Amino acid sequence: MKVEVRFFARCREIAGKEQKKVEIEDGMMLKDLMDLLIKEYPDLKNETLIVSLNRSYVKHEAKLKDNDEIAVFTPVSGG
Repeated sequence: MKVEVRFFARCREIAGKEQKKVEIEDGMMLKDLMDLLIKEYPDLKNETLIVSLNRSYVKHEAKLKDNDEIAVFTPVSGG
């Protein structure tokens, strides 16, 4: 199975790319994917991360499915 990870804001700078296709195992949870991403991009662990699954905020125990879209970004503010 494959999922698409999209990086925004500071996460995009750390990853050096806007998106990445990731091969995942059946039954993998969102927290497992985040562990893999932090292992690949260690500077992510120094950031406060917001993660969405298919444009919704879910618990990190959510199970991933083929073709899911995960967005990873840092909090932003404006004024």
